[in-house]
Amino acid sequence: MRLALAAILSIAAGVSASTPAPALAPAPFNGLWRSCETYRGAEICEYTMLAQQGGRICGVQSYFATNAYYEQRFVGTVKANVAHIEKICGDPGSETDTYCAGRAPDDAEKVGWGASDEKLFLCNGRLLAASGEETADCTGVKRQSGLPRVRASSGDGPQPEERAWLASCAAGSE
Repeated sequence: MRLALAAILSIAAGVSASTPAPALAPAPFNGLWRSCETYRGAEICEYTMLAQQGGRICGVQSYFATNAYYEQRFVGTVKANVAHIEKICGDPGSETDTYCAGRAPDDAEKVGWGASDEKLFLCNGRLLAASGEETADCTGVKRQSGLPRVRASSGDGPQPEERAWLASCAAGSE
């Protein structure tokens, strides 16, 4: 009996070892999108780093406008090929008026998550955004529009604190 059980277990182990693991669902929004240009002799960069876990997406972004950098964190859902940002916080500007908890000045009026109607989508390997009723599709989009995907390295994109938040958010804790 022991010999038969050992034979069955070894055959089962051989079958499971030769059976490939099921493929993980693709997460096309995972990654870093970044673009730089020269402004008044200085290199100005903007980026969006995303972590997609199934239908959930978390992101951090930084952009330059009106002579200042603005940084945000956001959470949303992916439906088909569009990421719908549902809540956002960060430096108040065009994207949000709500500071992130733990990062607000003492006199901040709004702290926590604010609502968002922004969408992200991919065209020609580049990340683009649409707001409100704007259509998130590639029709009429110029080939060089949006942010190109880049290979993430420690010096590009978000600082370690933002990368840690992104990993925590992707794991379900924002």
